[in-house]
Amino acid sequence: MELFSLLLKIRTELESTQAEMVEKLSLHHEVFANLDLITYSRWERGVSMPSTLRIIHLLSFAQYDVIRYLVKLDLKLSKTKINQMRRIEAHAYDQHDLIQGAFYPIPDASFKHHSGSEPLTDMDKLQRICDSSGRFFKFDHLAVRERCERSIILQQKHALHILTCEGKDDSLYAHAMLSVHNMHEREQLRSEFRHFYNTPRAAQLSGDKVMFFHSVMRFNLKWWEFTCLYLIQVLCREPDIQELFMIVRDKSAAQIYANFGFKVEAKAENEDINPFGGRRKLISISRDDFLSHHGIIAWLKAHADLLKD
Repeated sequence: MELFSLLLKIRTELESTQAEMVEKLSLHHEVFANLDLITYSRWERGVSMPSTLRIIHLLSFAQYDVIRYLVKLDLKLSKTKINQMRRIEAHAYDQHDLIQGAFYPIPDASFKHHSGSEPLTDMDKLQRICDSSGRFFKFDHLAVRERCERSIILQQKHALHILTCEGKDDSLYAHAMLSVHNMHEREQLRSEFRHFYNTPRAAQLSGDKVMFFHSVMRFNLKWWEFTCLYLIQVLCREPDIQELFMIVRDKSAAQIYANFGFKVEAKAENEDINPFGGRRKLISISRDDFLSHHGIIAWLKAHADLLKD
């Protein structure tokens, strides 16, 4: 589907002139603050193309399924930006080969996501997740059961997303978490990222937010693809999330993410250097910078089969 056809479709549905579309988009989001009638007309005639970020906000404005339309649209994408996303995936392939050499592959694994009306409430699995996370973060003040009960509330409030890789026998092989926080918690996260989950937090979210993403185990490329897709979906669906935080340890990974636009916020002190030769680093990128990469769209198009699951 051509973008100019989609723009005309949206405008027809809204029964608006081009001038009215410019006004509505300008009021919808600051990314359209400098949009003028000439520029919009060029988009609708297929003469030029809006930025990736503007395309995402156009789809959001029209209340379309952002991810699925990004896959359907026929877009001319910057090769430079495409390659930046491919480098991150290539690194995931390298890790996949390395770890698969040490651990057996898991047959018939299923990937699940838990949040909102479908939280993970299995206390045994939640306790195992706490035990695993405790190897990476310091949990001192809350009893495990209390922490698990709180995590259910956070999931119900969309303040926590839990992703799991499970086997047929209900085994839990891996998990990832996307933890959403109010913007005023940003500095605490930045300065105490190893101890951050030690402090109970309110489940009520409002205004601008930040998200802390971490995957405790990246043992399988399909798992990496699943968590990556879910991350993009949340960022596209929740525009109030202004910034994304992640932790890296591998030196080469840190550089790859830096090339993508991430910056180092903090480094863990007084810990053993891992076999890859790096200390844990907290890195961050703004939501708009992350979604501005044409490589996001190219990656989604290359993994369209994931959307069928």
